[in-house]
This record gives sequence, C-alpha cells and structure tokens, in this order.
Amino acid sequence: MASGLDDFKLLLKEFRGVSVWAVGGSLVVPFAASLTDLSPPWPSGIVPVTAIVELLALVLVFQFFRNARRQVINRVLLLSVLPLALASVVYLGAVSYFTYQVPTTKERFVKGYECTPDARLVFRERCPDLGLDELKTAEYEAERLWTRKSIAITRTSLASLWSLVFVALSFALGSFLCYQMRTKKRLKAGPARGKASPGEGLQL
Repeated sequence: MASGLDDFKLLLKEFRGVSVWAVGGSLVVPFAASLTDLSPPWPSGIVPVTAIVELLALVLVFQFFRNARRQVINRVLLLSVLPLALASVVYLGAVSYFTYQVPTTKERFVKGYECTPDARLVFRERCPDLGLDELKTAEYEAERLWTRKSIAITRTSLASLWSLVFVALSFALGSFLCYQMRTKKRLKAGPARGKASPGEGLQL
C-alpha cells in the first residue's frame, strides 16, 4: 500500500521529468540548474538554495492540494502563472540593468542605485546610471561607485525575484501534476472503483 511519502516521491519524479523535458539534459536542480547564466550574481550558492526553495514549495503544494478539486487546482494554476509571468519579466529587466560582467575575468557583479559622494563629484549627472566605462575607472569595484546600502538592497531584491519565479513555477507545476497523478490513479482503478468524471483527463 502506497503511503503519502511514496506519493510525494512520485511527485518529485514527475516534476523532475517535466523539467528535463522542458530544458533538456539531466538536471540535479530542476530548471534552476539550466539557468545558471541568468541567476543573480549574489549569493554564489543561489542555485542549490533554489533547490531547497523548490522542494519546500512542492511540499506545500502536495500537503494542501493533492486531494483538491479541479476548480481549486485551476485557481492555483492561475494564481501561480500570473506572478510567475510578472516576476520573470521584472527579474529579467532588473538583472539586465543592475548587473555587469568584468571583461577580463567574466565574473558578474551587482550594481547599486545610489552613487557614493565621490562618484557623484566625478560623474555628476551620469549617476547612478553608470556603465562599464565608469566601472573601468574604479577597477570594476561596485563599492567605489555605489553605496553599500544600495548594492545590498539590489542584491537582495534580485535574489528575492529569482526565488519568487521558482516558487510560482513550483506551485503551478506541482498543483498540475498532483491533479494529473490523482486522475491517472482513478483511471487505473477502473469502473469498479470509480471512474474519472467527464472532462477529468489530462487537460485542466
């Protein structure tokens, strides 16, 4: 007799399978591992942290929605996809504007949004929208051009947006897979143990 933990392991397997189908390859961390180039430069261990975030989100989905009705799953999907789309667009714009790559080392760092007093004296109206030319004069050290506070807030904001994307993604896919797994069980059970309701196929 399968336990709830067995069902959760099956959900993880299905989730991993969907991620491999979507991005290709064999992934240790679903989705996030294949998007390392798009991940925020800080913190350095953001991808394994994302794995934990995804796991926790799937735990919540499994605990609260594994027996949910189709209408509830539809609402969860809708309420997950909307913030997923919005957070993705905002994140891509923010990571494009607030990060830079050192040409010599190819390392990526985060900019700030408020210039230091010295930077304002030198670059004046160009602050805080400074690029690689200005960074080159500061040996590509962001702290010389932007305040530590603004850099810290930018770092945290990028990491939070990144995490929100994967939480929303996990809720959307997790709820969808929970429903499909339950529907599959009903179909396997056969007429004697209850058929799936009309329309409860592989589409929501």
